[in-house]
Amino acid sequence: MDPSNRSDVTYRIALLGAESSGKTTLAVELTAALCEMGYNAGLVPEFLRTWCEQNSRLPNFEDQEVILEGQLALEDAAATRFDIVVCDPAAITTGFYSLEYFGSDLHMEWDLLERYDQLFLCDIDFPWQADPLRESPVARAQMHTTIKLYVQENEGRFTSNIPLLTGSTRERLIFALAQLDLPEILP
Repeated sequence: MDPSNRSDVTYRIALLGAESSGKTTLAVELTAALCEMGYNAGLVPEFLRTWCEQNSRLPNFEDQEVILEGQLALEDAAATRFDIVVCDPAAITTGFYSLEYFGSDLHMEWDLLERYDQLFLCDIDFPWQADPLRESPVARAQMHTTIKLYVQENEGRFTSNIPLLTGSTRERLIFALAQLDLPEILP
């Protein structure tokens, strides 16, 4: 699958962030807000969660390619139905987990970021929430640092900036909406 494959008519938004950084909550709120504004917007969920539920286990390194392809397929399918898609998370998240847990940068292709019109990095500025797929507050902080450093080291390669979203969900939503260069809604 070509990771740069994208529809020119679909505006893609994606969230980056460690576990328990508010990505899913913000993605739901952002999608709802866009729909309320009159956009045909849809949410692309995290394929990793579905994969773990279907396989009743956490993935191994050998599973990472299937998870990445599954995330890309969900995004591409949503792009055929919606004018705006909100991806929770960005597909390159598989690469960050491959790097952090398996020591491999195999899934860290820059093309995986170029799929999106706007990316946001969610901060870890609120208490960690337990979840069967989450490891720990320490793992969250370590992953956040990995992602933040990657974004900083590659600043300028992406056509728009990748803002850090902080504060409450409402504060993040307001800031994110203000950053979007949304297409006009045609009558």
